[in-house]
Amino acid sequence: MANFHTHITIAAAGAGLLSVLCLQVGLVQPREALILALMGTIGGILPDIDLEHAYPSRIMFSLFGIIAAFLVIFSTENDMSIVELWLIGLVTFGSIRWPIWIIFHQYTNHRGSIHSLVAALFFTFLATSFSHYIMGKNPFVAWLMGLFVFLGFVLHLVLDELYSVDFMNSRIKRSFGTALKILDTKKREKATALVCATILAWAVTPESAPFWDTLFSPETYRIIGARMLP
Repeated sequence: MANFHTHITIAAAGAGLLSVLCLQVGLVQPREALILALMGTIGGILPDIDLEHAYPSRIMFSLFGIIAAFLVIFSTENDMSIVELWLIGLVTFGSIRWPIWIIFHQYTNHRGSIHSLVAALFFTFLATSFSHYIMGKNPFVAWLMGLFVFLGFVLHLVLDELYSVDFMNSRIKRSFGTALKILDTKKREKATALVCATILAWAVTPESAPFWDTLFSPETYRIIGARMLP
């Protein structure tokens, strides 16, 4: 599998380039473009949050907590006091870093259900709802942020599969096929729980029609083509 440095570097680079495209096409504002880049980077390391109780896991949950805290703070109305903003940030960070981290590792194992396309959809829906209901973004931008999480997540899975192939010696490692999968069918109870959670997460997402209309509109790609080169 690819290491943490590889995942976060490639995810950050890809998300950064794509967020610049969205900004130049006029889909988002500069501040939203920065958040998109962060969302894509987070998506790029999400599949490894199920690592056993080790430093990488604690580092990632701490990182998620810090990023979530700042996202919540910067999305909060400016009429709140400094102390209130500090408290909101600390509560957000603390909730993710300790209670959620402990509960999460009680029900997961590495390269299990979290390392799947269904999990990618689950986190996409969560990110979309978080962006809309917590950060106050309109449905289009919220779904765009969810898309960045999805792309970063899938990029991680693809990288892990590529690292399972030894191109120099023309052989495939035993880990091949464990990263990029639709769902972990070996753990049926956990897989079923993930599918149910994904459906519930989808049910509370905001309307998606404006997002899909823009994504599949020929006009969108005409604008991209016109702005791509000098």
